[in-house]
Amino acid sequence: MRIEIISIGKIKERSLRTLCENYSKRIRYYSPIDIVEVKEEKIQDKRRTIDILKREAVRLHRVVRPDIAVGLDIKGRRFSSEELAEFLMRRRSQGQKELQFIIGGPLGLAPEVLDRCAVRWSLSKLTFPHELARVLVLEQIYRAFTILRGESYHK
Repeated sequence: MRIEIISIGKIKERSLRTLCENYSKRIRYYSPIDIVEVKEEKIQDKRRTIDILKREAVRLHRVVRPDIAVGLDIKGRRFSSEELAEFLMRRRSQGQKELQFIIGGPLGLAPEVLDRCAVRWSLSKLTFPHELARVLVLEQIYRAFTILRGESYHK
């Protein structure tokens, strides 16, 4: 199953970028993976949040495929690592060839983007910077693959 990480914005922090590259390489042992970075809107005025989210949603609309999209949302379903592994296994056994993970920018994802996602996933009740969220998503996908293979990383 091909994994595609679609996120708003680039990772500016070098240490986080290195972690993303590291986990992406590890995931490639189990599955092809692509990372797509969609242009982030500049936040100049907090009152314009809705406008910013709408502009980012238009960009995401071009790449998000509703049948295979998992949108990150604080109100989404919380998975344990084992449940995420089970989710990936179930999708693969149902013949799904690709899965997208959609990560919003500093303002999250617009409701219209989340509405197009087949699944909403919450990493935690905590709020994380979007750059760190990408690291966490990649780490959890890698962990899920090691669980499915019965490998020692999970322990």
